[in-house]
Amino acid sequence: MDKKLERSNADKALRRLTNQIKPLGFVRTKPTFWVREREHLVQFIHIHKYTFGPLFRIHTCVRPLNSNLEFVALFGPIEQELNAAAKFEYTEETSSVESCASAMSQFISTFSEEWYSTLGTTTALLSSESVLDAQEKMSLRQSLDGKAKTSNNERTRLLLKIA
Repeated sequence: MDKKLERSNADKALRRLTNQIKPLGFVRTKPTFWVREREHLVQFIHIHKYTFGPLFRIHTCVRPLNSNLEFVALFGPIEQELNAAAKFEYTEETSSVESCASAMSQFISTFSEEWYSTLGTTTALLSSESVLDAQEKMSLRQSLDGKAKTSNNERTRLLLKIA
């Protein structure tokens, strides 16, 4: 497939996805990020378009709102860790682009949401099995204890372009 058409179809798939996951509370804030804010966390989906072909990778992520990281770390599983059969490809056909967007939406609605409701809870994120590193666990714990820093919350919102 021509690279220009590949990019155009990728953009179409992501626009369709944006509308499909809006009911879940996710808002597209950056070209490859869909976010929703919770009380002490930001849950976000990062979608990577591979350069070697017309396919995507989905990363289901969390970030403590109180994080002091100055970059967006991708704490959370990729699609293969949640469903080994997951694959998000498209061709030059419009129906393929629509199918790809629907498959990504279905994955997020099912597997990402399940992860958020189990391993993405504050309790699980503070456990020894957490996807968060020690620094991020401490940031979350401080927030839960009412000791969040306004500057950290503002940085998180700025990095993820949350209004």
